[in-house]
Amino acid sequence: MKIGRNEKCWCDSGKKFKHCHYGRENETPISKGEAISHTQKNSLRKCCYVPDSLKHECSKRIINAHTVSKSGSLKEIADESNHVLGLKISLPNIIKNEGKLIPEKIGINQASTFKGFCSTHDKSLFACIEDREFIGDNEQCLALMYRSVAKELYAKEGGLNSSEFIKGSDKGKHPFEQMYIQKFVENHQLGIKAAIKELSELKSELDNQLLGVASGNLSHLIIESSLPIPVAVSSVVSPITDFDGNLIQDLGDLNVTAEELVFNSFSSNSKGYVVFSWLTKSHKVLGFINSLLAIEHNKIFSALIRFFFGIAENTFTSPSWWKSLTVQQRAKIEKLIMSGVNPIDFEPNSLLVDDGIDFSGWKIDNLSKINF
Repeated sequence: MKIGRNEKCWCDSGKKFKHCHYGRENETPISKGEAISHTQKNSLRKCCYVPDSLKHECSKRIINAHTVSKSGSLKEIADESNHVLGLKISLPNIIKNEGKLIPEKIGINQASTFKGFCSTHDKSLFACIEDREFIGDNEQCLALMYRSVAKELYAKEGGLNSSEFIKGSDKGKHPFEQMYIQKFVENHQLGIKAAIKELSELKSELDNQLLGVASGNLSHLIIESSLPIPVAVSSVVSPITDFDGNLIQDLGDLNVTAEELVFNSFSSNSKGYVVFSWLTKSHKVLGFINSLLAIEHNKIFSALIRFFFGIAENTFTSPSWWKSLTVQQRAKIEKLIMSGVNPIDFEPNSLLVDDGIDFSGWKIDNLSKINF
Protein backbone atom coordinates (compact mmCIF):
# COMPACT_ATOMS: atom_id res chain seq x y z
CA MET A 1 0.00 0.00 0.00
CA LYS A 2 1.51 3.28 -1.11
CA ILE A 3 0.36 6.50 0.56
CA GLY A 4 1.80 9.94 -0.04
CA ARG A 5 3.14 11.77 2.99
CA ASN A 6 0.54 14.52 2.62
CA GLU A 7 -2.43 12.21 1.98
CA LYS A 8 -4.98 11.36 4.67
CA CYS A 9 -3.77 8.47 6.83
CA TRP A 10 -5.26 5.03 6.11
CA CYS A 11 -6.44 4.70 9.75
CA ASP A 12 -9.16 7.37 9.31
CA SER A 13 -7.74 9.58 12.05
CA GLY A 14 -8.20 12.58 9.76
CA LYS A 15 -4.53 13.45 10.04
CA LYS A 16 -2.03 13.49 7.22
CA PHE A 17 -0.06 10.27 6.87
CA LYS A 18 3.20 12.03 7.77
CA HIS A 19 1.68 13.17 11.08
CA CYS A 20 0.12 9.82 11.92
CA HIS A 21 1.31 6.34 10.85
CA TYR A 22 4.29 7.27 8.71
CA GLY A 23 7.27 5.49 10.29
CA ARG A 24 5.09 4.13 13.13
CA GLU A 25 6.90 0.77 12.97
CA ASN A 26 10.11 2.54 14.07
CA GLU A 27 8.59 4.30 17.07
CA THR A 28 9.14 3.20 20.67
CA PRO A 29 6.34 0.83 21.81
CA ILE A 30 4.08 1.87 24.67
CA SER A 31 5.57 0.65 27.95
CA LYS A 32 3.80 -1.33 30.65
CA GLY A 33 4.22 1.68 32.94
CA GLU A 34 2.47 4.00 30.47
CA ALA A 35 -0.42 1.54 30.17
CA ILE A 36 -0.76 1.20 33.94
CA SER A 37 -0.61 4.98 34.38
CA HIS A 38 -3.41 5.43 31.84
CA THR A 39 -5.69 2.86 33.48
CA GLN A 40 -5.17 4.41 36.91
CA LYS A 41 -5.90 7.91 35.65
CA ASN A 42 -8.94 6.66 33.74
CA SER A 43 -10.38 5.02 36.86
CA LEU A 44 -10.09 8.29 38.82
CA ARG A 45 -12.25 10.40 36.48
CA LYS A 46 -14.71 12.58 38.42
CA CYS A 47 -18.25 13.63 37.47
CA CYS A 48 -21.80 13.78 38.80
CA TYR A 49 -24.43 11.96 36.76
CA VAL A 50 -27.47 13.92 37.91
CA PRO A 51 -29.77 15.53 35.32
CA ASP A 52 -28.40 18.76 33.86
CA SER A 53 -31.13 20.76 35.56
CA LEU A 54 -29.80 19.68 38.98
CA LYS A 55 -26.10 20.26 38.37
CA HIS A 56 -26.25 23.73 39.93
CA GLU A 57 -26.82 21.97 43.27
CA CYS A 58 -23.60 19.92 43.00
CA SER A 59 -21.06 20.17 45.77
CA LYS A 60 -17.41 20.51 44.85
CA ARG A 61 -16.59 17.12 46.37
CA ILE A 62 -16.95 14.06 44.12
CA ILE A 63 -16.98 10.99 46.34
CA ASN A 64 -16.41 7.25 46.00
CA ALA A 65 -20.08 6.41 45.53
CA HIS A 66 -21.11 2.85 46.39
CA THR A 67 -23.28 1.05 43.84
CA VAL A 68 -23.96 -1.65 46.42
CA SER A 69 -24.90 -0.32 49.84
CA LYS A 70 -21.99 -0.55 52.26
CA SER A 71 -23.98 -0.25 55.48
CA GLY A 72 -26.77 -2.67 54.62
CA SER A 73 -25.47 -5.10 52.05
CA LEU A 74 -21.66 -5.28 52.00
CA LYS A 75 -21.38 -5.37 55.80
CA GLU A 76 -23.94 -8.17 55.85
CA ILE A 77 -21.76 -10.46 53.73
CA ALA A 78 -18.30 -9.27 54.83
CA ASP A 79 -15.94 -11.35 56.94
CA GLU A 80 -14.65 -10.36 60.37
CA SER A 81 -12.05 -8.06 58.76
CA ASN A 82 -14.76 -6.24 56.74
CA HIS A 83 -13.71 -7.74 53.41
CA VAL A 84 -15.79 -9.27 50.64
CA LEU A 85 -14.68 -11.17 47.54
CA GLY A 86 -14.80 -9.32 44.23
CA LEU A 87 -12.97 -8.76 40.97
CA LYS A 88 -10.08 -6.29 40.93
CA ILE A 89 -10.25 -5.26 37.28
CA SER A 90 -7.08 -3.27 36.67
CA LEU A 91 -4.19 -3.73 34.30
CA PRO A 92 -1.63 -4.42 37.08
CA ASN A 93 -3.91 -7.06 38.57
CA ILE A 94 -4.66 -8.70 35.23
CA ILE A 95 -0.92 -8.86 34.53
CA LYS A 96 -0.31 -10.35 37.99
CA ASN A 97 -2.97 -13.04 37.45
CA GLU A 98 -1.77 -13.83 33.91
CA GLY A 99 -4.95 -12.63 32.24
CA LYS A 100 -7.38 -14.30 34.62
CA LEU A 101 -10.07 -12.64 36.70
CA ILE A 102 -10.44 -14.32 40.06
CA PRO A 103 -12.40 -13.37 43.20
CA GLU A 104 -10.09 -11.58 45.65
CA LYS A 105 -10.57 -9.86 48.99
CA ILE A 106 -11.70 -6.22 48.80
CA GLY A 107 -12.43 -3.95 51.74
CA ILE A 108 -16.04 -2.79 51.94
CA ASN A 109 -14.94 0.85 51.76
CA GLN A 110 -13.54 0.20 48.26
CA ALA A 111 -15.97 -2.42 46.95
CA SER A 112 -18.41 -1.27 44.25
CA THR A 113 -17.29 2.38 44.31
CA PHE A 114 -16.96 4.84 41.43
CA LYS A 115 -16.50 8.60 41.23
CA GLY A 116 -19.88 9.29 39.65
CA PHE A 117 -21.74 11.51 42.13
CA CYS A 118 -20.98 14.51 44.29
CA SER A 119 -21.51 14.24 48.04
CA THR A 120 -24.73 16.27 47.90
CA HIS A 121 -26.48 14.16 45.28
CA ASP A 122 -25.16 10.81 46.48
CA LYS A 123 -26.93 11.58 49.76
CA SER A 124 -30.13 13.12 48.39
CA LEU A 125 -30.74 10.58 45.60
CA PHE A 126 -29.96 7.39 47.47
CA ALA A 127 -30.97 8.06 51.08
CA CYS A 128 -34.18 6.15 50.34
CA ILE A 129 -32.22 2.91 49.95
CA GLU A 130 -29.30 3.65 52.27
CA ASP A 131 -31.25 4.95 55.27
CA ARG A 132 -34.61 3.14 54.97
CA GLU A 133 -35.61 -0.49 55.11
CA PHE A 134 -36.25 -1.75 51.59
CA ILE A 135 -39.97 -2.12 50.86
CA GLY A 136 -39.79 -1.99 47.06
CA ASP A 137 -41.64 1.28 46.53
CA ASN A 138 -41.27 3.37 43.35
CA GLU A 139 -38.70 5.73 44.86
CA GLN A 140 -36.43 2.91 45.98
CA CYS A 141 -36.66 0.94 42.74
CA LEU A 142 -35.91 4.08 40.71
CA ALA A 143 -32.90 4.87 42.92
CA LEU A 144 -31.51 1.36 42.40
CA MET A 145 -31.90 1.72 38.63
CA TYR A 146 -30.41 5.21 38.52
CA ARG A 147 -27.25 4.28 40.38
CA SER A 148 -26.69 1.14 38.30
CA VAL A 149 -27.15 2.99 35.00
CA ALA A 150 -24.80 5.79 36.10
CA LYS A 151 -22.12 3.22 37.04
CA GLU A 152 -22.49 1.45 33.69
CA LEU A 153 -22.23 4.73 31.78
CA TYR A 154 -19.10 5.59 33.76
CA ALA A 155 -17.60 2.20 32.85
CA LYS A 156 -18.50 2.44 29.15
CA GLU A 157 -17.12 5.97 28.87
CA GLY A 158 -13.95 4.75 30.54
CA GLY A 159 -13.81 1.91 28.02
CA LEU A 160 -14.02 4.42 25.18
CA ASN A 161 -11.11 6.35 26.69
CA SER A 162 -9.09 3.15 26.94
CA SER A 163 -9.81 2.22 23.33
CA GLU A 164 -8.35 5.56 22.23
CA PHE A 165 -5.23 4.74 24.23
CA ILE A 166 -5.05 1.28 22.62
CA LYS A 167 -4.88 2.91 19.19
CA GLY A 168 -1.37 3.99 20.12
CA SER A 169 -0.33 0.46 21.06
CA ASP A 170 0.64 -0.23 17.44
CA LYS A 171 3.85 1.79 17.85
CA GLY A 172 6.89 -0.29 16.90
CA LYS A 173 4.78 -2.92 15.14
CA HIS A 174 4.73 -4.13 11.54
CA PRO A 175 2.26 -2.24 9.28
CA PHE A 176 0.04 -5.35 9.02
CA GLU A 177 -0.19 -5.49 12.83
CA GLN A 178 -0.94 -1.77 12.88
CA MET A 179 -3.86 -2.31 10.51
CA TYR A 180 -5.20 -5.18 12.60
CA ILE A 181 -5.05 -3.13 15.82
CA GLN A 182 -6.68 -0.09 14.24
CA LYS A 183 -9.48 -2.18 12.70
CA PHE A 184 -10.06 -4.06 15.95
CA VAL A 185 -10.31 -0.80 17.91
CA GLU A 186 -12.60 0.74 15.28
CA ASN A 187 -15.04 -2.17 15.53
CA HIS A 188 -14.80 -2.20 19.32
CA GLN A 189 -15.59 1.50 19.48
CA LEU A 190 -18.67 1.05 17.32
CA GLY A 191 -20.07 -1.31 19.98
CA ILE A 192 -19.08 0.94 22.89
CA LYS A 193 -20.57 4.04 21.27
CA ALA A 194 -23.81 2.17 20.55
CA ALA A 195 -23.96 1.04 24.19
CA ILE A 196 -23.30 4.58 25.47
CA LYS A 197 -26.07 5.93 23.23
CA GLU A 198 -28.55 3.32 24.48
CA LEU A 199 -27.58 3.81 28.12
CA SER A 200 -27.86 7.59 27.73
CA GLU A 201 -31.38 7.17 26.35
CA LEU A 202 -32.29 4.92 29.28
CA LYS A 203 -30.83 7.44 31.71
CA SER A 204 -32.84 10.19 30.04
CA GLU A 205 -36.00 8.19 30.77
CA LEU A 206 -34.89 7.81 34.40
CA ASP A 207 -34.05 11.54 34.57
CA ASN A 208 -37.65 12.29 33.62
CA GLN A 209 -38.88 9.93 36.34
CA LEU A 210 -36.55 11.54 38.87
CA LEU A 211 -37.71 15.05 37.96
CA GLY A 212 -41.38 14.05 37.97
CA VAL A 213 -41.81 14.71 34.25
CA ALA A 214 -42.90 11.12 33.53
CA SER A 215 -44.19 8.14 35.50
CA GLY A 216 -45.45 4.60 35.11
CA ASN A 217 -43.11 3.38 32.37
CA LEU A 218 -40.92 1.15 34.57
CA SER A 219 -41.41 -2.51 35.45
CA HIS A 220 -39.83 -4.47 38.29
CA LEU A 221 -39.51 -8.02 39.54
CA ILE A 222 -38.64 -8.23 43.24
CA ILE A 223 -37.39 -11.55 44.65
CA GLU A 224 -37.38 -11.58 48.44
CA SER A 225 -35.98 -13.84 51.14
CA SER A 226 -35.86 -13.80 54.93
CA LEU A 227 -32.13 -14.56 54.56
CA PRO A 228 -29.40 -12.12 53.46
CA ILE A 229 -28.22 -12.95 49.95
CA PRO A 230 -24.54 -14.06 49.85
CA VAL A 231 -23.90 -12.38 46.48
CA ALA A 232 -24.35 -8.62 46.04
CA VAL A 233 -24.41 -7.09 42.57
CA SER A 234 -25.42 -3.93 40.74
CA SER A 235 -25.30 -3.85 36.95
CA VAL A 236 -27.00 -3.29 33.60
CA VAL A 237 -27.07 -5.75 30.72
CA SER A 238 -28.68 -6.21 27.34
CA PRO A 239 -29.50 -9.94 27.60
CA ILE A 240 -28.53 -11.96 24.54
CA THR A 241 -30.03 -15.30 25.51
CA ASP A 242 -32.60 -16.40 28.08
CA PHE A 243 -32.41 -19.17 30.68
CA ASP A 244 -33.49 -21.74 28.09
CA GLY A 245 -30.72 -20.79 25.68
CA ASN A 246 -33.02 -18.97 23.25
CA LEU A 247 -31.68 -15.90 21.42
CA ILE A 248 -33.28 -12.72 22.78
CA GLN A 249 -31.52 -10.02 20.77
CA ASP A 250 -28.55 -9.85 18.41
CA LEU A 251 -26.15 -7.24 19.78
CA GLY A 252 -23.97 -7.66 16.70
CA ASP A 253 -26.59 -5.78 14.66
CA LEU A 254 -25.92 -2.15 15.53
CA ASN A 255 -28.97 -1.07 13.52
CA VAL A 256 -31.21 -2.59 16.20
CA THR A 257 -31.62 -0.72 19.48
CA ALA A 258 -30.74 -3.05 22.34
CA GLU A 259 -33.07 -3.36 25.31
CA GLU A 260 -31.47 -3.07 28.76
CA LEU A 261 -32.17 -4.87 32.00
CA VAL A 262 -31.04 -3.35 35.31
CA PHE A 263 -30.45 -5.74 38.20
CA ASN A 264 -29.43 -5.44 41.84
CA SER A 265 -29.01 -8.00 44.60
CA PHE A 266 -28.52 -6.76 48.14
CA SER A 267 -29.53 -7.14 51.77
CA SER A 268 -31.61 -4.80 53.91
CA ASN A 269 -32.49 -5.34 57.58
CA SER A 270 -31.08 -8.90 57.37
CA LYS A 271 -33.37 -9.81 54.47
CA GLY A 272 -32.16 -10.55 50.95
CA TYR A 273 -33.48 -9.08 47.71
CA VAL A 274 -32.95 -9.35 43.98
CA VAL A 275 -34.56 -6.56 41.95
CA PHE A 276 -34.82 -6.65 38.16
CA SER A 277 -35.95 -3.40 36.50
CA TRP A 278 -36.61 -2.39 32.90
CA LEU A 279 -38.61 -0.05 30.69
CA THR A 280 -42.12 -1.47 30.36
CA LYS A 281 -41.92 -1.15 26.58
CA SER A 282 -38.92 -3.54 26.49
CA HIS A 283 -40.75 -6.70 25.40
CA LYS A 284 -37.56 -8.69 24.75
CA VAL A 285 -36.46 -8.13 28.32
CA LEU A 286 -39.90 -9.25 29.54
CA GLY A 287 -39.36 -12.49 27.62
CA PHE A 288 -36.07 -12.93 29.47
CA ILE A 289 -37.78 -12.33 32.83
CA ASN A 290 -40.51 -14.84 31.99
CA SER A 291 -37.88 -17.49 31.25
CA LEU A 292 -36.54 -16.93 34.79
CA LEU A 293 -40.01 -17.10 36.32
CA ALA A 294 -40.62 -20.43 34.55
CA ILE A 295 -37.82 -22.04 36.58
CA GLU A 296 -38.75 -24.03 39.71
CA HIS A 297 -38.38 -21.91 42.84
CA ASN A 298 -35.71 -24.16 44.34
CA LYS A 299 -33.63 -23.74 41.16
CA ILE A 300 -33.89 -19.95 40.80
CA PHE A 301 -30.93 -19.16 43.08
CA SER A 302 -28.67 -21.38 40.95
CA ALA A 303 -29.96 -19.59 37.84
CA LEU A 304 -29.20 -16.23 39.47
CA ILE A 305 -25.64 -17.35 40.26
CA ARG A 306 -25.09 -18.23 36.59
CA PHE A 307 -26.50 -14.86 35.59
CA PHE A 308 -24.61 -12.74 38.14
CA PHE A 309 -21.19 -14.25 37.54
CA GLY A 310 -21.62 -14.87 33.81
CA ILE A 311 -22.87 -11.38 32.97
CA ALA A 312 -21.79 -8.83 35.62
CA GLU A 313 -18.37 -7.64 36.78
CA ASN A 314 -19.66 -5.54 39.69
CA THR A 315 -20.35 -8.63 41.80
CA PHE A 316 -19.33 -9.21 45.43
CA THR A 317 -19.44 -12.44 47.38
CA SER A 318 -19.52 -13.52 50.99
CA PRO A 319 -16.13 -15.11 51.85
CA SER A 320 -17.85 -17.65 54.11
CA TRP A 321 -20.27 -18.65 51.33
CA TRP A 322 -17.35 -18.99 48.91
CA LYS A 323 -15.51 -21.25 51.36
CA SER A 324 -18.60 -23.47 51.62
CA LEU A 325 -18.58 -24.21 47.87
CA THR A 326 -17.27 -27.45 46.43
CA VAL A 327 -14.34 -27.52 44.00
CA GLN A 328 -16.81 -28.12 41.17
CA GLN A 329 -18.97 -25.14 42.19
CA ARG A 330 -15.96 -22.79 42.42
CA ALA A 331 -14.68 -23.99 39.04
CA LYS A 332 -18.10 -23.28 37.55
CA ILE A 333 -18.12 -19.70 38.89
CA GLU A 334 -14.55 -19.09 37.72
CA LYS A 335 -15.55 -20.28 34.24
CA LEU A 336 -18.60 -17.99 34.29
CA ILE A 337 -16.41 -15.02 35.27
CA MET A 338 -14.10 -15.61 32.30
CA SER A 339 -16.96 -16.11 29.82
CA GLY A 340 -17.01 -12.50 28.62
CA VAL A 341 -13.37 -11.54 29.05
CA ASN A 342 -12.12 -12.28 25.53
CA PRO A 343 -13.77 -9.72 23.21
CA ILE A 344 -13.30 -12.06 20.23
CA ASP A 345 -15.27 -14.94 21.79
CA PHE A 346 -19.04 -14.93 21.41
CA GLU A 347 -21.26 -15.54 24.42
CA PRO A 348 -22.44 -19.17 24.21
CA ASN A 349 -26.20 -19.74 24.03
CA SER A 350 -25.83 -22.19 26.92
CA LEU A 351 -24.33 -19.62 29.33
CA LEU A 352 -27.46 -19.39 31.51
CA VAL A 353 -28.83 -22.89 30.89
CA ASP A 354 -29.00 -25.32 33.82
CA ASP A 355 -26.03 -27.69 33.57
CA GLY A 356 -26.77 -29.63 36.75
CA ILE A 357 -24.40 -27.67 39.02
CA ASP A 358 -26.63 -26.28 41.76
CA PHE A 359 -25.91 -23.71 44.46
CA SER A 360 -27.41 -23.37 47.93
CA GLY A 361 -27.29 -20.74 50.67
CA TRP A 362 -30.37 -18.70 49.83
CA LYS A 363 -34.05 -19.52 49.59
CA ILE A 364 -36.84 -17.53 47.96
CA ASP A 365 -39.86 -16.59 50.06
CA ASN A 366 -41.72 -14.21 47.78
CA LEU A 367 -41.89 -12.89 44.19
CA SER A 368 -43.49 -9.52 43.44
CA LYS A 369 -44.36 -8.34 39.92
CA ILE A 370 -44.72 -4.57 39.50
CA ASN A 371 -46.29 -3.07 36.39
CA PHE A 372 -46.07 -6.12 34.11
